[in-house]
Amino acid sequence: MRFKAIFAATAVMAIGGSAQAEEAPCVEWRGAGLIDGLECTPVERGVVIAATPRGDAYADVFPVAFERFAEVFAPTDQKIALVVQPQVSKELASALGSRGYKVLPWVDGEAKAAMLRDSITEQVGAQTASLPEAQRAALLKQALAKASASRPLTADPGIEAGSVAHEMGHLLFNSYFDGAERASTDGMVRYGSRAPDWLDEAAAVALENDALTRRRYASARTAFEADGKALAIPLQTYLTMEHPSLRAAQAMRGRGGEGAKATMLSGDEAQAFLEASGGDPEVFYRQSRLFIDYLVETSGDPRILYAIAQAYRDGGDLAGWLAKSGGVNGLPTTLEALDTEFEAWTRAKLADEPTDEAA
Repeated sequence: MRFKAIFAATAVMAIGGSAQAEEAPCVEWRGAGLIDGLECTPVERGVVIAATPRGDAYADVFPVAFERFAEVFAPTDQKIALVVQPQVSKELASALGSRGYKVLPWVDGEAKAAMLRDSITEQVGAQTASLPEAQRAALLKQALAKASASRPLTADPGIEAGSVAHEMGHLLFNSYFDGAERASTDGMVRYGSRAPDWLDEAAAVALENDALTRRRYASARTAFEADGKALAIPLQTYLTMEHPSLRAAQAMRGRGGEGAKATMLSGDEAQAFLEASGGDPEVFYRQSRLFIDYLVETSGDPRILYAIAQAYRDGGDLAGWLAKSGGVNGLPTTLEALDTEFEAWTRAKLADEPTDEAA
């Protein structure tokens, strides 16, 4: 299982969604009472199940994400079921899995924005209950404005499309690396596949669209201008660390019953989740974006991640791959040299005037 968390006054983990005219297997699922009240739209290499008629917006992400995965890694026959609901029932998840779909529950942008507004309203209301109504209203307005400054309280379709593609990347990479029918047999708690967490995250970030890529770079530049650090996480740490949210996310397992689900956290719970995490996940994501772009730009090979992933899949690691193949790909041959070169590349990149960097 892979985890993704979005924090503010509200936090949300995981993702999915879509709609249109029905055909098999939608008819089968409807007949079994598994998708009552939902629209079901088959798309190429997937299906979108949603409560609202927004299928086209989500369906359009599929061809782009699958094409990008083929460009970065390899073509895949894996299918994805994007379900625009916080939770997918055990029965529906089982039915989807039996037809070869990996399930992606998704809370859409509008719902997340509404949840954030509601959470702030509830929190401020509880904290100001003893104040006059006019003062309470003013404080609520101030809190909403502050939250909006750090995270928009309205949905951004471009960012949402990039986020859906990101989560698809996790599922497609897991299928490639561990096999479509992966079952953990060693009892280990993992972020995604058996690959190191940096590689799992890089595979997902690689599928993000231009809108989300620009946000990653803007975040990295802001941090760089603030503290002068090109790399927020030392490369040796980045390559061996767990995903920052893994332990906190694992502690949330079991909430909301069985089946695939997105766990909602708000207010104090969201803050507690962040504090229990091993750092800010956004820092991990933006460094993944930078590392991907460094590897591709320096090597000139858009599928360089695939070559590295194959080395890990065959039991090797990045150090071994660099020693054997780094030089012929225009990359350093040791981790120490890679660290130095990546940091220099990043420093130069972030010092440049912003451009429309694309994934």
